[in-house]
Amino acid sequence: MAPLGSVIIKKTFELLLVQIVNLSYYNIKILKDSYPKFKLTRKMPKYKSVLFDLDGTLLHTAKDIMAACNYTLNKFNYKTLDESILIKKVTAGMREMLKLSVPKEEWELAGVETTMRDCFAQYYTSHIDVYTRPFDGISELMAELKSQKIKTAVITNKYEYMAKKILGKFSEFNDLSLILGCDSLTHSKPHPEPLLKAASLLNLHPEECIYVGDHKNDILAARAAHMDSIVALWGYGIYECEDVKTWGTTLMAKDVNALKSLIFA
Repeated sequence: MAPLGSVIIKKTFELLLVQIVNLSYYNIKILKDSYPKFKLTRKMPKYKSVLFDLDGTLLHTAKDIMAACNYTLNKFNYKTLDESILIKKVTAGMREMLKLSVPKEEWELAGVETTMRDCFAQYYTSHIDVYTRPFDGISELMAELKSQKIKTAVITNKYEYMAKKILGKFSEFNDLSLILGCDSLTHSKPHPEPLLKAASLLNLHPEECIYVGDHKNDILAARAAHMDSIVALWGYGIYECEDVKTWGTTLMAKDVNALKSLIFA
């Protein structure tokens, strides 16, 4: 049988321990009730870099692209097309847009791949920002990313010189860390090379980046690069590609405000 003194000490210790636990719970409850916003402390951003597509994601470029297409068609004596038709191919490139009007049997003779394409490119480059503007909310998003020290870059299937020219028209994009075009590397989207190269140049792993784009090829590139992705549902890809739910994206954003919430979730 244990000595009486030992029993008393043990019981006293147990009572003291219970009081400490109860007091801790009470203090924690007081803190929680008195400062409900304490738990809402801003989280560190999940990603160290946000990579963007350009056309249909950052900039609403469609009207200038379609105007260049119709200028070219008219110059080569082909029927100009309504914007409701052209918008379905505005992300597919100059040649594909021209083919909407030029009969297939005339593609080679008309120079869809050469003279017509060159005319399109020259006119577009000279009229690159007549109608083009950032989508609503993009300016604020870029400022917020900068304030959070999150690197930003543009990875586009536009020619690099065109991308740099148009982005240079808007001060919102002065702090981009990187701009890569379809001619910057061996492969373009949906190949993962541009996204992997961008991550490498930013000294980051793919999982530390997220790619935002409006087209299925953007999402396929991100998946192949093992990089998270967000579909920009305000863009042009939904007019060209099948059901966006089949693309395999990580997340979807209906507008730029929703995109901001997802990035900083």
